[in-house]
Amino acid sequence: MPARFDEIAFVPTQKATSSSRSRGGIELPPSEPMGSPIMLNGQESAFSAETTSRLTHYYEVDNERQVFIHTILKKLEADQKRINELELDLEDQKRSRASYQSKAIELEGEKEKLVHYINKDSFVVVLIDGDGAKFADEFVRDPMGGAEKAAIRLKQAVRENLRDTGVAQDDIPIIVRVYANLNDLSKSLRLSRIIDSDDDMRVFAERFTNSRADFDFVNVGKGKENADSKIRRMLNHYWRNIQCKKIFLVGCCHDNGYLHDLRDYSGSHDNRIVLLETTPAEPAFRSLTFPIIRFNEVFRSEPLTNETKHSFSMPPGLYSPGQPSLAGPGPIARPTPSMKPVASMPPAAPQEQRRTSTPIPNPLSASTASPILTTSSPDQSAAQPPRAASVISSGNGGTSISYATAGGVSDFQNVTVKAPKPKKQPKVIFSNVDGYRIDSPTQHPPRTPAQTSYQAKFQNVKPSVFCNDFYLKGRCKWGISCDKTHDIELTGPELAIHRYKARTSLCPNGPYCVDYDCYLSHHCPRSPCTRGEMCPFYDTEKWGDLHLGKDQLQPS
Repeated sequence: MPARFDEIAFVPTQKATSSSRSRGGIELPPSEPMGSPIMLNGQESAFSAETTSRLTHYYEVDNERQVFIHTILKKLEADQKRINELELDLEDQKRSRASYQSKAIELEGEKEKLVHYINKDSFVVVLIDGDGAKFADEFVRDPMGGAEKAAIRLKQAVRENLRDTGVAQDDIPIIVRVYANLNDLSKSLRLSRIIDSDDDMRVFAERFTNSRADFDFVNVGKGKENADSKIRRMLNHYWRNIQCKKIFLVGCCHDNGYLHDLRDYSGSHDNRIVLLETTPAEPAFRSLTFPIIRFNEVFRSEPLTNETKHSFSMPPGLYSPGQPSLAGPGPIARPTPSMKPVASMPPAAPQEQRRTSTPIPNPLSASTASPILTTSSPDQSAAQPPRAASVISSGNGGTSISYATAGGVSDFQNVTVKAPKPKKQPKVIFSNVDGYRIDSPTQHPPRTPAQTSYQAKFQNVKPSVFCNDFYLKGRCKWGISCDKTHDIELTGPELAIHRYKARTSLCPNGPYCVDYDCYLSHHCPRSPCTRGEMCPFYDTEKWGDLHLGKDQLQPS
């Protein structure tokens, strides 16, 4: 039976190695190529062509499926690898988080302990410049009981202030340190008729120190900067101590001595430093943003009489218009050997009377140019009662000595009143129309042996250098903590050389510096300057070229 049209099969094509094949000795005709349709009656069927096309399409689809499957398998393999890595990272993060949480809990516990220890051992310190702040007269006049009362009153005033500022621990320790030149302070109080004897102030200081374990009255001895340097050092020490909650500075704003030091501490958000004024504070201190308070019930609010005037005072009733009154700040001459010794001292006036007594008008000018020599006769001396005259020094640092009844009972004496020392010229800063500071002219030191000796000393202190503040200002705020050299003595010519070297450096504050004692330059000191771009004043980063012309060097 002939094959049906739709049952025609395709025979795969195989390449024969010869033109004919044999099977069991019977030769077969050559096979048709693969995909070749079986010819019916010698004609290619249309169905065969369509089937071939479909088979080709199916082959392509199969290939695409295979590629797609391989792609999916590769993606699955990569994703599985990434999942494994993420699982490892997750385990690592879990361990790290557990470790961090454990450390955080441990650190939080340590923090609470530290806060507890800090608050447990916290304290407040009161630093008093005893040369600038004097305790109230009522305390000093009674050295035995007044010192204890002054300590109690000071402690109460500090605690009341702490309640207003948030440090409200009733049991917080209060440390008080008073630094003063006790000898000169005693003399000033005696000359101002606050105390009768210098020993009264020494007793007061001793009783004040023994009144509380945390209270000390320290005698720093003679020297203008002794108390200042100690307060600066202790201020820096307590500022660095986080257990110190408040620092009260007493008597440090009556002059500008502490102004530059306090600027280093301004701008702090915790307001740990409190300025306590006794006499009115200098205006510049109010720009430092520190709180300024007063304890009028503890400290004297007015300066001593010997801090404001220079005069001779006599007890009431001992002055007569016919007897000239000597005045002036000069010392009274000691009695010569030919004079009679003082036989007796006049009785001291009561304290109340001393406080209300007024100075006698001075008929002589304090600015007398030549010494005044007065001589009284024995007859006049016999008719006149003994005088009690005193020379008032200006402040605690004065060296004038008071002599009661300098001429003795007979008052036969020569008294020399020296003219007062000329007042120091006020410090000024000149500036031009642009507001730039103008420095005074300077010249290169001459070629003298001082150049060689200075260089030798300069080389000997290397790698250290001379402290500019110590040698050029006379004081160094770091004191013994300064890492620069203080202990090499420089002569006057050597200091001039060192000052000139300092003038060749540019001030960090540039032309707007307001430090009266600044030893650096605020514009190029050379005229004309030959260093060009090598000059440190050429094209500065903040202020441009600081080579000022002749017109710019004129004060406005």
